Amino acid sequence: MRTGLNSDVTGNDGKVYHVQTEDGGIANPVVRTRLFSKGVLLSSQNTSYAYLLDRDDVEVIVLQIMKDQHATVIRELSGGGDAKS
Repeated sequence: MRTGLNSDVTGNDGKVYHVQTEDGGIANPVVRTRLFSKGVLLSSQNTSYAYLLDRDDVEVIVLQIMKDQHATVIRELSGGGDAKS
């Protein structure tokens, strides 16, 4: 499984935030996206994919969940601003 996505994003308020998305793997089948400001955790979004573990294409699906969840948090934060991965 892929381990993570990381982006620094300028929010609507002009501050820089860090968005981190990780896959917990087969033992902990959760995609977790966390939002940080200056190292402080502000929020966390979790999506379980336990129901997908028996699929042959689970890795492809999980990667897409990661990308979608990461992009959604960035979009909500920045209102379409630029992100640097």
